[in-house]
Amino acid sequence: MRGTIEALLAKAEQRFQHRIQGIHRYTDDELHGLIAILRQSENGEPIDPDREEWAERLMRREGLLP
Repeated sequence: MRGTIEALLAKAEQRFQHRIQGIHRYTDDELHGLIAILRQSENGEPIDPDREEWAERLMRREGLLP
């Protein structure tokens, strides 16, 4: 299941290629942080509310959440 999250993010990058150019592309730190939070959620582990809010803002910035 570990590869699933990376595969979904790669698929989203391909789907929204026009959005990944310029200043709104994920940095390595953002991508690793987002993957860590998604894994925590997938495993049913508690997520720090500040980190969850950060992930939501990041995904909204990229148009992955409304």
